[in-house]
Amino acid sequence: MEQLDASKEILECFLSGKFKRMDCPQCENTFLTKVYEMKCFDSGKKLSLKCAECKRVFTADTADNAWKNYVLLEKQSLGLEYFLDAIQQYDLKNVPFARRVGVLDEDGQPIDSSCIHLFSFEEPDYRIIYVMERLEHLEETDAEFFTEHVHEIDWMEQADRNKVWTYIAERYNEALAEDIRKLCQYYREHEKYLNWDLHGDNLMKRVKDGTIVVMDPFAPKMGDYMEE
Repeated sequence: MEQLDASKEILECFLSGKFKRMDCPQCENTFLTKVYEMKCFDSGKKLSLKCAECKRVFTADTADNAWKNYVLLEKQSLGLEYFLDAIQQYDLKNVPFARRVGVLDEDGQPIDSSCIHLFSFEEPDYRIIYVMERLEHLEETDAEFFTEHVHEIDWMEQADRNKVWTYIAERYNEALAEDIRKLCQYYREHEKYLNWDLHGDNLMKRVKDGTIVVMDPFAPKMGDYMEE
């Protein structure tokens, strides 16, 4: 119950314009996502302790509750919902903390999250708001490595994919390779509804410790795809 109340408080702060939008063309182009700071300022003044408390409740299961380590995302795409489903199904580790705050209709009014339907070709006519751990983009050499070796694994034979997992494990770590393997498996199980879209811009690193994590690796097939 506390977490639900915290979600409502955070969503109300967003709707009243208390979070500043960040300028990150790379996020907007890669994830079709608007990103907002969660510093929680109102006309240049810090908000009350109540606002800080709602955030602490919301992220109570995280190791670090410093507010500078979180951002707000605004998306009109289901890609992150599929990603969160894969995280839960496969207990992925090298992924950011991300949690849905609420859903808004075309007029910006909160609506029930039951409107979200995965594994269909439905075009969302709503916006989904999330709190997510703050990340940084990779250095160019790392981004190029993942774009070259991971982006086209959906076209590879299984033996070639296995070589990629080994290569990632050797260059980075085995846990990251295993998470990417599981995400590819999730894609292959649901490729009727998803495109594989993992490349160097989708792998990012945690601000607090530099750990490389996967972010939003799927592109839903929408609109012009017809169910058989």
